[in-house]
Amino acid sequence: MLPHRSSRDRLIERVAGICARAQDPLDLFERVADLVREEVPYAAGGWILIDPDTMLMTGVYAEHVDHSLHRDLIACELTVEDINKFWELARDGVAAVALSASTDGDLARSARWAQIYGPNGYGDELRAVFATGRVAWGHACLTRAAEDPFFTSKDVELIAAIAPHLGNGIRTCYLLGDLTGGDPVDAPALIVLDDDGAVVSLTPQAQEWLGPPEEVDATIVLHEVAQRARSLADGARQDEHGSDRPALARARSRSGEWLIIRGARLAASDGERSGTTALVLEPAQRADLAPLLLSLHQLTDREREVTQLLLVGMSIAEIAEQLWITPATLRGHVKSVFAKLGVSSRPELAALLSHEPRSRVRSVAPVARRNP
Repeated sequence: MLPHRSSRDRLIERVAGICARAQDPLDLFERVADLVREEVPYAAGGWILIDPDTMLMTGVYAEHVDHSLHRDLIACELTVEDINKFWELARDGVAAVALSASTDGDLARSARWAQIYGPNGYGDELRAVFATGRVAWGHACLTRAAEDPFFTSKDVELIAAIAPHLGNGIRTCYLLGDLTGGDPVDAPALIVLDDDGAVVSLTPQAQEWLGPPEEVDATIVLHEVAQRARSLADGARQDEHGSDRPALARARSRSGEWLIIRGARLAASDGERSGTTALVLEPAQRADLAPLLLSLHQLTDREREVTQLLLVGMSIAEIAEQLWITPATLRGHVKSVFAKLGVSSRPELAALLSHEPRSRVRSVAPVARRNP
């Protein structure tokens, strides 16, 4: 007789199956969210894609999340010291955690709860990080209403159990997609946001990539990059990397093209801050996608170092000397790098990670989705 399997065991198996067959990460989030809500009810949720290099949000499947509230949470995450920051959870290898457990039931100890959740009628929050090894690909933020019970330890354990599957699922989606870079465009793509996050102006090319102003306003990666740019201009430090992390993210257009989005705080003619932030969008070249490519193929920190030095043309002897390792050890690292990236020589490595654009086949995947 087969042993009894609980509904939560079956949910983990179903999530694992969905992740193994996933092709689009936001579709993956939608299907998993439908399953999770049955076992771990919540009032609002954000299932979020991030740039693994900068940890900025690049896409979101949002459930009953007010857009202005989401912008407030972004600002809080990037500028205010708080409990259970996503970068800290990723650094410490924490797959899931409830705010109630981290505050011993006193939610007001959290700045985001005191400033945002509490005043808007929310209660406990459950956060999760979707990672493969040391690389985080996304995270989730599930919140309950103020009158609802706290998330239990079993709730947290369930989300922690599915988190690695989601990390692998997101990674698989990217591996199956196109990371070759896009073709240059003649017209600039520029978006200007005010400090409240409203779209002040945008160019036609920006609309072609992201849609009309109302869709641009709902593209969460823009607000992430803009908030980072504002924080850098104000000298804020939100984590151990602080101001070293740029206002930059890699995201996809409505038609599936990879874009690089850079943000900069604008100044008025008198040198004072203008209250606006500019976002410059351009097609991502292969070199721009190199950090994502290296993360996808799970290169170690040492293998990343070796790759960078190979690309600048240093000899084996020079690299070994700089890294304080033997040539034999270095050759082992080089062999591993080539195997993981599917190349057999330095020229092939350079071609894979160079700035030169290649032709590409477009897939369809939105940068972000509006709340249902």
